[in-house]
Amino acid sequence: MARHANGWTLRLPPGRHVYLVRFQHEGRTVERSTGERDRGPATEAAARIYAEVTLGVVAAAPAASTDFADTLGAWIAAYEIGHAADTSKVVEGYARGFVDYFRSIDRMTEAGFAAYMRERIGKVTRVTLRKELSALRQFRDWLAAERGVRLPSVPSVPKSGHAGTRAKNARRRKATVLTPREVARILAKLPVRGPRNGVAIRAFVTVCWETALRPYATVARLETTLHYRKGSHTLFVAREVDKIGNERHVPLSAAARAALDSVCPESGPLFPGVDKDAMREALTTAVRAAGIDKPVSIYDLRHSRLSMLANAGGPLPGVSLLAGHKHLSTTSIYVQASADAARAALGAVAPRRRRTP
Repeated sequence: MARHANGWTLRLPPGRHVYLVRFQHEGRTVERSTGERDRGPATEAAARIYAEVTLGVVAAAPAASTDFADTLGAWIAAYEIGHAADTSKVVEGYARGFVDYFRSIDRMTEAGFAAYMRERIGKVTRVTLRKELSALRQFRDWLAAERGVRLPSVPSVPKSGHAGTRAKNARRRKATVLTPREVARILAKLPVRGPRNGVAIRAFVTVCWETALRPYATVARLETTLHYRKGSHTLFVAREVDKIGNERHVPLSAAARAALDSVCPESGPLFPGVDKDAMREALTTAVRAAGIDKPVSIYDLRHSRLSMLANAGGPLPGVSLLAGHKHLSTTSIYVQASADAARAALGAVAPRRRRTP
């Protein structure tokens, strides 16, 4: 047994092959495995463990739990019951990040959470970090309710500070807003069917534009009889095909009905085989062929449609229903005001001149 000058002891118990580190912390004896068989690496691991516990990065008393990844997996399984598949998939991605960073519940301390925030703000935006911390907060609450593990509160992102770091492939900060005429040119240049799997590309993009629904979370998952019947004037958006589980009936334009009727089978998906990469490639080619010199994605059609409807005088609650937002404040983020809309607003309240007899 060898005592280090800084206060910890490295020891190898009889019959054991892995070194342990022992030290006193807050009046208690703490003993942890270094996970190392050789004295050199064990010494380094002991120093790290001692520093983490005394600084509060790791809890002194290990939480009673099984493998961390398995525990997170159990939480994700419970989370999926009450949330849409797309939302659960995003949260599952956050959970993988928690496994990589924390590695064990013991590291989920007040200091550990603070260190996580400092590291992540250098890799993601503040908005993304807020979402990650929200997921981490829900996991913490689940641990307390289901496993009896009590952990400190997960902090919130300060209102001001580091702006965060955007990923290279992140979505643009501001959507490209297209005019109805530009969209008509793009639709005319799209192929009716995809050359690889025969998916109805033009009908799919038309429905996305006319309804302003989420392309892949909703439109790509629609099925006949369940969500739409041929000739119907409305589309039923079930909870299962909405990102936030906002179930509703959406009125359809004549162009949307024609596009849906053109692909509507007797049963099954309306747009089977929709592939994001193929759709992106087809849309990029069509934009170029339409002579539009600006970046356009399938999501820009949603932004453009919502902006057009709002700027044309459509009631914001109605636009919000189409978008599938629960709060009008969310819809307002999508709407980009135009000078024409401003002039129309002023004209609506301007005093009218009386006609002289």
